[in-house]
Amino acid sequence: MQISASILGSELIREELRLTDTVIMYDRDFGISIFQNFRGYDSLLDDAEWLLERTSRRSRGFLIRVVIKNGKKGIWIGEYNQGEKQIGRQDFIFGDSAEAVSKMIMDYVNRKISEENLLEKIKVENLRKNLNSRILRDFKHYYCPSYRFLYECPYVEKMYSRLIERYGRGEKIPYSIVAEEIERMETCEDVIVCPLSAPNLFERLVNLNKAFKTRKLGEIRFVAPDFIEIV
Repeated sequence: MQISASILGSELIREELRLTDTVIMYDRDFGISIFQNFRGYDSLLDDAEWLLERTSRRSRGFLIRVVIKNGKKGIWIGEYNQGEKQIGRQDFIFGDSAEAVSKMIMDYVNRKISEENLLEKIKVENLRKNLNSRILRDFKHYYCPSYRFLYECPYVEKMYSRLIERYGRGEKIPYSIVAEEIERMETCEDVIVCPLSAPNLFERLVNLNKAFKTRKLGEIRFVAPDFIEIV
């Protein structure tokens, strides 16, 4: 069972919470930053404001922190907006899933798992699957993270299948047609700037080709000034 304190409002805020000393920041532009051994004012909002004032973050994002209530671990999420150094919205989440996320963070603090392992487990996409948070649902990356686009974007393989099905391998295709195919392709809603939606048509092709080659699907080659082939 999972309980979100965004439903309970200020009642849970007034109840006594014990705060842990690790804060994780998710910034739309700068990615994930981990602050350990954080000593603040023992107040979620005051601590968040202190941290935001002392970082160079100017984009939109959120902070997460493990909190403890009646011996149960939960997750606090506080959202900040671009140019603001205070928390605008916050969620408290308790329950089995929140306990599991809390345990992962504490395992990292206690050096039971590596930072690389933790960062993989607490990506926004993974948190969304485990935590019922309006802040997580609304969050968008500015640029699609490179690893996510190259290895995980589902639209890359869809585009490869569409191009092979329509034009075949080794056939000369005007590169403008392929660029238009990319433009018509559906993209996800989790990012502001998608590599497949770059303003420059050539840049879209370069990005798509890089993802093809990374996944060993194939390769886009220029065979003439205005023609390509997929091999």
